Amino acid sequence: MTRRSLKTAAGLAAVLALAYTGSSWYAGRLAQERIEAWVAQANQEIAAQWSSPDPHPVLSIQEYRRGVFSSDVRYVFQFRDDEGRDQNLGLHDALAHGPWPWAAVRQGEWRPIAALSLIEPLPGALWQPWFDAQPAGQAPWTLQSRIGFDGRVAAVWRLQPVRLAGDRLDFSGGEAQIDYDPRTREATVSGHADQLAAFDADSGVRVRFEGLDFDGRTTRSGETDLQSRQQARFGRIHLDVPDAPQVAFVGPSLRSDSARTGSLLDSRLSYDLGQLQVDRQDLGRITLALTAEHLDVPGLQALSSELERLSGTAESDEGLSEQDQQRLRALAVPILAAGPRLSLDALRWETPQGTSELKALAEFRPAPEDAPADLGGLIESGIRQLSAHLSLSKPMLLQVVRQTQQGEGSPDMTVALVSMLFDQYTGRLERQGLVQRQGDTLTADFRYADGQVAANGRALSPDEFAALFGGLAGMGESLGE
Repeated sequence: MTRRSLKTAAGLAAVLALAYTGSSWYAGRLAQERIEAWVAQANQEIAAQWSSPDPHPVLSIQEYRRGVFSSDVRYVFQFRDDEGRDQNLGLHDALAHGPWPWAAVRQGEWRPIAALSLIEPLPGALWQPWFDAQPAGQAPWTLQSRIGFDGRVAAVWRLQPVRLAGDRLDFSGGEAQIDYDPRTREATVSGHADQLAAFDADSGVRVRFEGLDFDGRTTRSGETDLQSRQQARFGRIHLDVPDAPQVAFVGPSLRSDSARTGSLLDSRLSYDLGQLQVDRQDLGRITLALTAEHLDVPGLQALSSELERLSGTAESDEGLSEQDQQRLRALAVPILAAGPRLSLDALRWETPQGTSELKALAEFRPAPEDAPADLGGLIESGIRQLSAHLSLSKPMLLQVVRQTQQGEGSPDMTVALVSMLFDQYTGRLERQGLVQRQGDTLTADFRYADGQVAANGRALSPDEFAALFGGLAGMGESLGE
């Protein structure tokens, strides 16, 4: 190779080195800007969702040392625990700058990225018991993220197995995948854990979750608008309470769908508790579905915060002052103005012998200008309707009683006694017009609107309806005569 060729190669290497150094420095600056923006956004969202009068948690960058090829970042998460003590959780981020961080290249990642982040908790504070349960020098969890030049983030959160002293916590370890696309402002998460068990030494209660899978998707538009779907599925949940039968739920799941537009939130929660087993006996399937519409989230948070403040300052034997009533009334008016609607879509218990179900609805409207000055009167004037529907299957009830019968008594005798009491109570309620009976199924329908009550289709005033229930006060004594 000629001297000129050597000089040319050396010059080219110097140019490449200078270019890589410059691009790495630029990637580091870009990564810092993104991280600072994410921290600010996280704190805004925490503050927006916080309803307690206590200071809301704050995530802050304690130290940011940016070099040419890497940066060292320390975060602190500050919050107040349930006992009123201020807590500080430390986090460390070993940030390697792009475009080709060596740590990413070693993992087979050759695509240019802005940075590769590895976040770990710092020993001390509430993290310390987790560290003590790990091999020396190993963090209880790590969060590794690839940050693209376009702002995309692909992260993997790995949690190590841990077992705390006294079996307070026994965790198999788990992993979650988190992705964020700034173009669509969509964040997705999915993960799995084999087992999580917790034990409360004071009560002796132990709960164990097996086979957890979860996933979710959240899309944002504007500053406050979002759509979100989250769901989790379990293989089995065990609940052990001292001196009580063992309870298990086989195949339970939960799902949440919500949309927020401005300050208003619409949400639906669905719980499927799976097959209920008591001492390994199958007692059927329990499901629960709840819907909330037109909830003024900031208004509810402000009202909740004020109620909590008043409950901590007011004397137990004193009512609210007129000033407090007016303050609460002022906070409740915009909540009613949104026309909130709360619905228990179904609380259903299904067995081969029958199905029992409860439904309920509370629907509100803006309070009129001449609404009463007190809070209770204001809320009453804002009621559009309240309704409830109950359906109770006698064969289902008797079968559950038979399967859960404990002790030395005969299950047949217990079932016969419950059957007799069911018929007697049902007869009394039916004569009062509070229930209807169709074969072996008891039903009841109630609705309140515009100052009138409809009980199973029968129109009543609130006083007449209250009198019917008041007449049931001596039901137990009359049945025993």
